[in-house]
Amino acid sequence: MTPQSRLIDAGQVASQRVHEFERYWSGKAAGGQPPRRAAIDPVEIPRLLPYLIIADIERTPFRVRYRLVGTRVAEANGSDFTNRYLDACGFTVEVLLTECYRRVVATRAPVFAHYEWHRKDWRRPRGAIGSSETGFFPLSSDGVEIDGAISLADCDARPYQR
Repeated sequence: MTPQSRLIDAGQVASQRVHEFERYWSGKAAGGQPPRRAAIDPVEIPRLLPYLIIADIERTPFRVRYRLVGTRVAEANGSDFTNRYLDACGFTVEVLLTECYRRVVATRAPVFAHYEWHRKDWRRPRGAIGSSETGFFPLSSDGVEIDGAISLADCDARPYQR
């Protein structure tokens, strides 16, 4: 299997979890503006918590720091990368993830991606092959500037058919 990664359109998203979180996030957006961080209430979405990632976005220089990583995401990645910067995690899809966060800031709208991996040196309960369909959703602490993102990473997604 050759790992692949790509941006996808909202209409290509197959994950029911990503769709469920997108509806939740949209319900929190006021007047077409991305929601404030405080509007996201974990009590309202307990089933999705293991798949969530909350990130801070620093503008100058552009960097992403993971504030919280759900348990299922940490398991699928082989480690918990909470409180680490994206550029220090060594992800094979770092370029794609950085592009997703840049687009979230620039467009103030959700961005979607699908990525697959195959690591021969990595042995975990589910094997060395994985696939994730992820939605990246902008957040603002002050209601104006996009300084964060919340993502739903469905690491139970199936690889795309070639």
